[in-house]
Amino acid sequence: MRSPRHRPPHLFKSPSTQIDACVHHAPIFQLRFVSRRIIVVSSAEAAEECLNVRNTAFANRPQLPSGGILSYGWTTMGTANYGPYWVHVRRVAVTELLSAHRVQQFSDVHLSEMRSMARRLYRAARDGGGRARVELKTRLFELLMNAMMGMICGRTYYGVADGEEETAELSEQARWFRAVVEETMALIGASTVWDFLPAPLRWLDVSGMGRRMWRLRESRTRFLQQLIEEQRKEMDKGEPARRCMIRVLLELQEKDPEACPDQFILSLCISSLEAGTTSSADTIEWAMSLLLNNPHVMKKAQAEIDACIGQPIRQLDATDLPKLKYLHCIIMETLRLYTPIPLLVPHECSTDSTVSGFHVHKGTMLLVNTYVIHRDPELWDKPTSFIPERFEDGGSDDKMFIPFDRGRTPVDMEEGSGLSMPKVVPLEAFYEPRASMIDLLSKM
Repeated sequence: MRSPRHRPPHLFKSPSTQIDACVHHAPIFQLRFVSRRIIVVSSAEAAEECLNVRNTAFANRPQLPSGGILSYGWTTMGTANYGPYWVHVRRVAVTELLSAHRVQQFSDVHLSEMRSMARRLYRAARDGGGRARVELKTRLFELLMNAMMGMICGRTYYGVADGEEETAELSEQARWFRAVVEETMALIGASTVWDFLPAPLRWLDVSGMGRRMWRLRESRTRFLQQLIEEQRKEMDKGEPARRCMIRVLLELQEKDPEACPDQFILSLCISSLEAGTTSSADTIEWAMSLLLNNPHVMKKAQAEIDACIGQPIRQLDATDLPKLKYLHCIIMETLRLYTPIPLLVPHECSTDSTVSGFHVHKGTMLLVNTYVIHRDPELWDKPTSFIPERFEDGGSDDKMFIPFDRGRTPVDMEEGSGLSMPKVVPLEAFYEPRASMIDLLSKM
């Protein structure tokens, strides 16, 4: 495996450039960034070998300098190496935070935020004469951030709580919090080159990247530590428990302080925010763009929802999701075409190994290019077309799927660069409440 000479690393370019580079070179090839060996896997067979057959060898994560700063010394679930600590983090997350019982406890938070968003959209359309324009990414970010913060600390930061009076003003804390999230995503994407600089150059920090990361870490830590202290004071006063992640973790801390220190809580909160906001908003925005460009798919999805709701008209809830088979196919097809993370979170080889007959040295970083795999014409019929039906009745279970009055103008589908592959042009469209839903929306 040889890396191409005299050519810029394609990993820092847009997904369309990535696919061209990978197809041009090989399904698996090696790059060298300074002293770091990297293999890029772009075929289903090689990805299967790395992630399933040789999963033990590739279970670790590379200890990149940016992760040491932003992920509290590589202690988040996405940056920690496989071992006792990772097993402990995963066990707490699965059993205490993501169990069916706990998710059900948080369902009221999600429903409340959905009602609040639907109410604001309906009132804007009503006041606009029946329809209104919406910039979807901003609304989705607010919805998801409120839902995540409701789960984490039992409070929201955008709009108002369900049932209260609406206000157009964002609190200063909400504006600050959004700036922190945007800075986090910007630094995660920009740190790629900085991570591979020799240590002396990182220490000089000519670009200021290191200083920005440390400032962001300190700011996030102060904010989250304040939330932890607020919950701790409520517990000390014996106030009624708010169903939230921090409260659950503090109760675990009381039972075993060493197994659940404050930094452990900080790491889980950061992981939840990073996974549940920006990338999720990107995926939903892609899905809505695809539906607007494919109205026949949207009509089929609407018909399925109408049949599920029945009469009288009501709001969908979590119990309806298993019945919405076609909607599930739409989500799967969106994730296939616009994978939330085009290059999976890096793995690292913990021992000398082989992949597709090539020797892989210990310490080599592994990048799996899911963007290419999900558009491989050998795996998918019409790979660049939006066809949700391909996932009906488990039709693609055998595929390697790793996952979020002038007539119609097609929605711009140009892909941007970044960790979560955002749209270059944010989706902004007119919406109009469906006639069958107006009575329900007017009562929210």
